[in-house]
Amino acid sequence: MNSSPFIVKDSNKKNARQSANINLKMVGKNKNNNQITVDTHESHSTNKQAQQQSIFAGFDLQLAEGFRGGANGGGSCAACTIILNLVDQYSVIHEKSIEHTMDEICSYLPKEAASICTWLVNTFGDDVIEKFAQYQRADDVCHSMSFCTLPTCRLFNNVTATFTGPYYNRPEVAAFNAIDPWQWIKNLINKFGNGHLPIEDLDGDRYSLDSTFRGYSWRGKDCDDTAKHIYPGAENDPNFPDIDWNCNGIMGSNALDKSWEEVLCGNSGAMGTIVVGDSAGAHFSIPPQWLTAADINSTTYVGMMATLENELDWPERSSYTGWNTNSSAGPVDSIYLRLLERNRCNHRDYQNAGVNGARSGNVANGNIQSISRHQQTDNPVLLFLELIGNDVCSGHHDLDHMTTTEEFEANTLKSLNYLDSVLPMGSHVVFVGLADGRVLWDSLWNRTHPIGATYEQVYDFLNCLELSPCWGWMNPNETIRDATSARAAELSAMYNVIISNYTFTHFDMQYYDFPFPAINAEWIAQGGQTWQLIEPVDGFHPNQMANFLITGVLWNQLMTDHPDWLGQVNPYNQLIQSQFGDQNGYTS
Repeated sequence: MNSSPFIVKDSNKKNARQSANINLKMVGKNKNNNQITVDTHESHSTNKQAQQQSIFAGFDLQLAEGFRGGANGGGSCAACTIILNLVDQYSVIHEKSIEHTMDEICSYLPKEAASICTWLVNTFGDDVIEKFAQYQRADDVCHSMSFCTLPTCRLFNNVTATFTGPYYNRPEVAAFNAIDPWQWIKNLINKFGNGHLPIEDLDGDRYSLDSTFRGYSWRGKDCDDTAKHIYPGAENDPNFPDIDWNCNGIMGSNALDKSWEEVLCGNSGAMGTIVVGDSAGAHFSIPPQWLTAADINSTTYVGMMATLENELDWPERSSYTGWNTNSSAGPVDSIYLRLLERNRCNHRDYQNAGVNGARSGNVANGNIQSISRHQQTDNPVLLFLELIGNDVCSGHHDLDHMTTTEEFEANTLKSLNYLDSVLPMGSHVVFVGLADGRVLWDSLWNRTHPIGATYEQVYDFLNCLELSPCWGWMNPNETIRDATSARAAELSAMYNVIISNYTFTHFDMQYYDFPFPAINAEWIAQGGQTWQLIEPVDGFHPNQMANFLITGVLWNQLMTDHPDWLGQVNPYNQLIQSQFGDQNGYTS
């Protein structure tokens, strides 16, 4: 798409769209030998057919028809509406044609994503241009292209529809003969599987030299990926003091030929930090600038691939395993950093086994097996089991898909029995209860989402497509919200039932409520507002500030109830820092 950009002089959206449409007609006239109107199927597609055939051979284009699942167009409708809404807004803000806008946004993406963006523009761009000229708004464009199939499923449901039908069954797009631009996504899916383990792990110890793909963003960086017995939290061998067995940066011998590791850490009560749970524990966050048209420029998507490789999670900044304090997203604190402050021997001994969408059944039936600990040799751990919502949340429009108390208890016991088979003696397990998600609707419903609609409109749109992360809480019906919170409270209560009725050999247990009410009260006392603690894009997860505050509440509770769990302050901390500096940091 190489047409010159058309500069619109009028900032009024209606006039801007009319001006852009005039430009499209002029482009059509130039491309089609003085025809007055654009026939994009004849001109634009014909010009690009050879290019498409040479680039996309053998590609199963059903993938490009959008995400499967949901209803009334589901993910295809959501993706079409959100993307074209961004295109529409960007074109008006920058006074550029729809055609030029699509090309420009694609150029801002990293090459892996840009190839898909280019394919989408080449495949659907003509229809998009034509439909925008006819219907003006992204909602109507996506309905007219039959990506959305129910008239009432609209993002901006307060605007009268200009497309009223008819709808049609989208035809399959013919396969081309070239490179599959989606292959990198397929490869990621194949590599990840369901193991939630590092992709690059040469020695099989479940630790990696890479940061993403469940590498050291998620668990301490391996310091030797060719030796299976060298990893964070491992047993030290004093006979070989020049080897950093546990990757904490402490190695060598002192003037008395004593191993520094034994002298400084041998009796210090070193302990690892592990969290097993869901996307909240992994700190799920979609950068809001990705979906804010006014913020889109050549730097907006820098680092996008690393973010996707980490599953849109930021475990290095989470409440439990955060370690990257050099973040522009906000302050970082974590249980791991608090334990490290007490004992520098704990350096790099963290693991985050949070998985997006995980329920108690997912954890019990596989996710929990991704943690790494040798029961007889490794240091004990402080492990958090946090599942704050998925057991009561889904996109289904009923309450029947919630986990029952019986199922929740059985799943949790299965997880605990597994932990008792792998955790070293002297470990501790902290249960974090489910959230009271009514706070989401109460604090966000009438505020504006980065995409430009209100959260009420976004929630309604996702509910209509049955794609909501939590129909029960992201719902205008107070009775449904109350019922969802009631079940969440019932499930949380099962933790204390388990603590009262069961004991385990290798760890003891403690339950704490999910501390959002406590951090919210603290935040409001400081002059903040509740909505400022919630992720702006998904309108569901605790954001960076909330993660920071959650750490403080949980730590203070542990210091009050179980100070012995946290170990004594290591008297050699200052010597460790003077002798070993940053202990090789986290990335070297």
